[in-house]
Amino acid sequence: MDIDESFSEVVGSFGRYQFITYAVLSVYLLFLPSQSLLVVFIGAKPSDLKSVNPHAQEDCSILSEWNLSDREWISDLIQSLFFAGTLFGVILFGQLSDQLGRRPVVIAGFFLLFPACLFTSAAESWQTFAAARFMVGFLLGGSNLVLFVYMQEIVGKSLWALTGAYSNIGFSLGIGVLSLSAYFVPTWKHLIQFVTMMQIIPLSYLMFIPESPRWLYSKGHISMAEDVLLFMAKKNGAQKPSIKLTKPTTVHACKERQYNATDLLRHKVAAKRILAMLYLWFVASFVYYALTLAAGNIGGNAYIGAALSGIIEIPSTFLCTFLIEKESFGRRLTTIGLLVISGVACLGLVASVGVGHMSLIIGLVGKMTIAAGFNVLYVYTPELFPTEVRNVAMGTCAMCARFGSITASMTKSLDPVVSYLGFAVTSITGALVASKLPETYGCNPPDSFDELNSEKNKD
Repeated sequence: MDIDESFSEVVGSFGRYQFITYAVLSVYLLFLPSQSLLVVFIGAKPSDLKSVNPHAQEDCSILSEWNLSDREWISDLIQSLFFAGTLFGVILFGQLSDQLGRRPVVIAGFFLLFPACLFTSAAESWQTFAAARFMVGFLLGGSNLVLFVYMQEIVGKSLWALTGAYSNIGFSLGIGVLSLSAYFVPTWKHLIQFVTMMQIIPLSYLMFIPESPRWLYSKGHISMAEDVLLFMAKKNGAQKPSIKLTKPTTVHACKERQYNATDLLRHKVAAKRILAMLYLWFVASFVYYALTLAAGNIGGNAYIGAALSGIIEIPSTFLCTFLIEKESFGRRLTTIGLLVISGVACLGLVASVGVGHMSLIIGLVGKMTIAAGFNVLYVYTPELFPTEVRNVAMGTCAMCARFGSITASMTKSLDPVVSYLGFAVTSITGALVASKLPETYGCNPPDSFDELNSEKNKD
């Protein structure tokens, strides 16, 4: 049997073991957003926070900590450096996890991330703080990417759409958790320490996870993959499970060479798909983070605005999960539709600037649809590329997404009308690009470039 049959027939697509692993590691999904979006609160004007939070004092912001009130651009710079760190992180970690395995890379990344996060709360100057935030972004971006791929690879392929989409609920809830934490723990140093300590729970569990059986299988380590699958099957309650895997078609290729991002451009079908996906990830990240960082400005209350911008993503996750599993919509049409609606909502923001509640409602619609579109890309992208370069493709796309988030950090100082118009244009052009991609609903993900090229009639 092949790796997919072993999950469906013996291990179980999502049994007790996978459920426990998801439950524990999802703590990362819940608290890592706090590290990504800390600047929404700790980089805000103290007067803005104190006006809506009776717990807030002057020490709630780095602007007052280092007398930066007349240099607010530094807050935007620090956020840009954080996203720049994630850019380098996804580049390196994506390559390393394909070469060394998912387990050692994800363990090393998260064990280094914990002290790096704590160090930021001890920074004595904004320059040191900025450098520390860059390192946090580097470790968080890379580790989070590999964690997502690992969590996908320990469940049955039939559930990839569900697990991929629902994993993003943790990020949505995490934005709300950050808003709540920032309200009751407003001191910027204490806030960083609080959200960092939550990493201890999943960090303790990481040491006991096995290597990804799909990675082992794709690299030709058949017996080791069988051992991991049998371990999982027993944890799921299987009685005397037996698994005998057939050799994958990618074994010889994997032994001869290691693949990298340039290999995606050497094959016509892969090149067309990766170029389209790079733009779509840039668009999704750009519009998503721009609307998230602007949530407080749109609503007038940073805590409520940020919380609502996270909560609104939850129904969008269920919506996109429902749509992508319907043959009449699938991955392609769902992506196109969500990007179009997001673009129209951003055009609505242009017309409703300064209209209070109306702009908040329109902004939340835009945030909901772009978040749903981002969720679809996490499911859609790995289904378009062979196993041997799937993580490289995800890493390359995530890298391009970081350019989107870096760009988003720079839009805060622009005129709102110009910003919202830019969001609308990028969303709608993204929908046009998505229309050129093939549908993957109901199709087996390719294991090799040979299989991918045989599908070229679908592009």
